[in-house]
Amino acid sequence: MPFSSYFYVMQKKSKNITVKGVCIIRYNAKFDKYDVDAGLKLGGPKKHRKRCATKQEALAYADLLKVKIKNYGLSGFKLSAEEQADAEKALKIARPLDVSLSEAMKFYAQYHEQPGAKMTFADLVTNFRHQLEDDRAKGEGVKDRTFQDYKHRHKRLADELGDVSLITFSHEKHWLPLSRKLGTSSRRFENHLRILFNHAVEKEYIQVSPMKGKLSKATRLNKPAILREDQWRQLLLTAIKTDRELDLLCYVVLTLYMGLRPQSEVPNLSWKSINFKTKKLFIADDQTGKSDLGRTLEIPNCAIDLLQICARKDGMIIESSYQHKKNWLYLREQAGFIVRDAKGKTIKNTWKHDVARHTAGTMVYAKTQSKELVRSFLGHTNDVTMRHYVNHGESIDEEAERFFSFQATSSSSEKNLKTA
Repeated sequence: MPFSSYFYVMQKKSKNITVKGVCIIRYNAKFDKYDVDAGLKLGGPKKHRKRCATKQEALAYADLLKVKIKNYGLSGFKLSAEEQADAEKALKIARPLDVSLSEAMKFYAQYHEQPGAKMTFADLVTNFRHQLEDDRAKGEGVKDRTFQDYKHRHKRLADELGDVSLITFSHEKHWLPLSRKLGTSSRRFENHLRILFNHAVEKEYIQVSPMKGKLSKATRLNKPAILREDQWRQLLLTAIKTDRELDLLCYVVLTLYMGLRPQSEVPNLSWKSINFKTKKLFIADDQTGKSDLGRTLEIPNCAIDLLQICARKDGMIIESSYQHKKNWLYLREQAGFIVRDAKGKTIKNTWKHDVARHTAGTMVYAKTQSKELVRSFLGHTNDVTMRHYVNHGESIDEEAERFFSFQATSSSSEKNLKTA
């Protein structure tokens, strides 16, 4: 390089850069580096200096000093390395909001003055339960079953999150890991968390709920299709009347009164599975057609009476799959569930999939009010039972009495047919 060019470059490098109120950046020709010199501006007995490899690095460091002075004042330079790293993380959050760290800390201090600052999640659960109990004592609030469900789920949440402070609760830090642990049931627990934190906001324990999103609609219990009283009566009476021809009375009883799965359980059973003396029906593990365990069921008296008048009582319940499908279709036509036009085209079909099984589960719940019994009766291994049957079962207890007192005698059948 010609001397004149070298001199020009060196002269350009050696030009000092002043960062007002912070420091001076000087080029150090001896080491070919840049010195950031803040002198005694930052406080302390020693001058504050840093050597940087490039001009860009020196400018970046000067900017950092400027930000520190703006946000912390001179005390920012007394922070430990860990504190400085944490402060830099906080700055990344504060910058887009156009606030300094001191302003953010004032807001945080004010936030901690809320009534909920000293409350834990367990305290919130207790507070909410007391509110429910007070409402119920006044004749208001939730029903018994809902109250018990709240207690059960809130206890589980308190066991997992009880020690967490309300104002430090985080959707990402606390809820998401727990939701993965809860698996498929997490959606219901998430709803209860939102209910609890909404209560905390209403009581002004906190200003904003930490739970993201809205209450899930999944808490609504859907009612399954079940047979009306006139429909199940008509089905039974038609099955009785046509049993010698169609051989379907046993099939109807096992699906309608015993709640068996029509496609995966009944076809695997024989008449030997029915014990008339003990009034028990045994379904082996390999006869469920699913991964569920086998079960032994008590047969109600009305079902025993109906089974007693079946024309055939030996061999498999369904002897011919092909003939069974034809007969079953014809029976539903005769009972009025399927209607065809003059050309044989179906114009109406009110029969729903598993409607007989759903009716059985609903009637058992209406009679017993026992979730566990219905779960065992239907061979379920999880809470799917409750989503299907509870809503119906709470409103048809009188019909359930008539359902389980149905008489199979011919004179009674004619009477039932007239009143159906």
